[in-house]
Amino acid sequence: LGHARSEWTRQFACEDMSVLIVCRGPIRKEAIDVFREMGMTKIGILLSERDSIVYPRALAPELRMMDPKHVHRVPDYTGATKEERVERMHEIARICKTHGYDYVFAGYGFMAEDEEFVRSIENAGLSFMGPCGFTQGAAGKKDEAKRTALEANVSVTPGINDGTVRTMLRKHADRAALAKVAADNGLDVPALANEALDLAAVAEAVLAASYAKGIDLYTIEELGETLRLEAEKIIKEYAGSRFRIKAIGGGGGKGQRIFSDPSQVPELVRECLTEVKATGVGDNKNVLLELNIEQTRHNEIQLVGNGEWCVTLGGRDCSLQMHEQKLLELSVTQEGLADEIADARARGNEVHAKALEADLTVLIRMEEEAARFGEAVKLDSASTFECIVEGSRHFFMEVNTRIQVEHRVSELCYGLRFTNPEDVTDSFEVHSLVECMALIAKHKKALPKPTRFVRVYSSTSASVPMPRMFIRVRPA
Repeated sequence: LGHARSEWTRQFACEDMSVLIVCRGPIRKEAIDVFREMGMTKIGILLSERDSIVYPRALAPELRMMDPKHVHRVPDYTGATKEERVERMHEIARICKTHGYDYVFAGYGFMAEDEEFVRSIENAGLSFMGPCGFTQGAAGKKDEAKRTALEANVSVTPGINDGTVRTMLRKHADRAALAKVAADNGLDVPALANEALDLAAVAEAVLAASYAKGIDLYTIEELGETLRLEAEKIIKEYAGSRFRIKAIGGGGGKGQRIFSDPSQVPELVRECLTEVKATGVGDNKNVLLELNIEQTRHNEIQLVGNGEWCVTLGGRDCSLQMHEQKLLELSVTQEGLADEIADARARGNEVHAKALEADLTVLIRMEEEAARFGEAVKLDSASTFECIVEGSRHFFMEVNTRIQVEHRVSELCYGLRFTNPEDVTDSFEVHSLVECMALIAKHKKALPKPTRFVRVYSSTSASVPMPRMFIRVRPA
C-alpha cells in the first residue's frame, strides 16, 4: 500500500510495523509471509525450548528463513503454573521493549484469546494484533458472550450462564451478606454502594474482585451442588432431554460434558474445570448449563471489525470435522446457496430447493446476528461467531476471539474492498485476513467500513465465478 498511486491508499501503509509472533505452526509461517508481502522488515518470533521438533535444529521452514537475532528463545509459551504464566507474559513484554517490537501477533494458539495476556500487552504500551482486551472480556468467555448475545437479540441455547453467581447467592442471600463477605476478605467493591444494581450484578462484582485478588469465595463442591439443583429444575422443564455443562474457558470441545441425570453434575463440573485448568485458587470457575441440541450441524460465521463497524465473510460448516478435525473445511455462502437453489429448480428438484432455501435463511440470520454481536463487543480484529443449527433453527454457541485454522476457505470465497469515502473510484482490496488484522491493528478506526466481494478465479480460457462451495483438504 505504501507504493500505491493513490495518496488516500498510501496512508494505510504498514511497512513501519515491527511485529513479534508468539505462536507456532502453519499460522506462524503464513504471518511471516503476509507481513513481508506488506513490506514489514522487522519480524520476530518466539521459539519454545519445549518444541522438540524445531528446537534446537530449526527444522521448521519459517525458522530457516529467519534472521537468528529475531528468534527469541523462551522455556515455553505460557508456563506450567499460574506464576510461570505471569512471568512469561512479562518476559514477552520485555522482549518487545528490548528489541523494538511494537505489535504482538498470537495467531490461533496459546495466548490468542487470553484476556489477561492481551491486557498485559496493552498495559505495557504495546499493541495486540487481534481483538483488544475489552472484546476478549466481552466475547471470549462463554458466560459474558451469552449475556451479550441476549442483549443484542441473538438466538441462544436455553439454560443458565451464571452458576457462580447463583452459588454466591445461595451462600450470601442479600446485599448485607455480600457486603460482609467483601469486607471479611478485604475486597473493594464499589458496586455494593450502587442501589440501582440488582443483587445478581452485585454478586458478580464481588466475584470479580475476588478473582482480581486471587482468592476463592466458593468451593468447587458448592458450585457443583448449585448446578445440581439448577439441573433438577431445568430437566423438569425439558423432560426427556439431555443437557450440557460447559466451562467458560473451554474451546475445541474441551471442558464440556453431556448428562441426563442431575446427580452426575457435581462430578462433571469438576471434570470440566480440571480439563480447562481452572481449578486453581482465584480462578473463575463459572460453567454454563445448557439444553443439548441433539441433531445439529456446527456452523460458524467469519467476522472482521475495527471497533465501530463489523462485516461478515460468509459461513463455514464444521460438521464434517467431527471425524476429520481440521482436515476438511467447508465454506457456505449466500451466493453459493442461491446458485444451488436455482440449479435444483432447473432440474425440477423442488424438495432439494426448499431444503437449500431453509439453509440460506438460517445463514442470512446468522450473518445478521454475528454482525450485531461484533458491534456490541466492539470487535476490532478477526473473530468467529459460532452456532449450532438444528433444521431451520440456530443457536449462538460462542465466539472465538482470534483467527482460526479454517480462515483460508473464507478467503477463497470473499475479499474486502476499502473505498475512499470522498471518491468511490479510489479503493484497495484485501484478500488475506492476517493482512486485514495488521491493517486494523495499525490504522483502527481510520479504516472505512469495507464491502465484501465475491472472488473470481482464472481458468485457462476465461475467468470463472466463485465455486458454490469451497472444500479445502489440509494435509494430514
